[in-house]
Amino acid sequence: IISLFFLLAVLFTLPALFGLWVGLGGNFDHAGKAFSESPVSHSLFLGSVLSMEGVFFLYYWSWNLFQTLPVALVIGLVAFVSGSRALTEVQERRLAGER
Repeated sequence: IISLFFLLAVLFTLPALFGLWVGLGGNFDHAGKAFSESPVSHSLFLGSVLSMEGVFFLYYWSWNLFQTLPVALVIGLVAFVSGSRALTEVQERRLAGER
């Protein structure tokens, strides 16, 4: 019952999170340009974030800590390197006046 409570708490907060994000000026207008300018880094970063969610699910469902940590380390390194390059590309567009 406790897990169900936290699941519902997360599900009810997601619309508020997305509403706040849109209210602060977040948009998907530049997603196509971002993926065309630097497709490898953006795709790897998005894939690594989704993969880490999969690792968390497997840890919750069946893995122990010793199975989880090496996989999380590799995925974390990929996320760090690709995320750094993806954010550099976003910064370059912002400094060029494209927002």
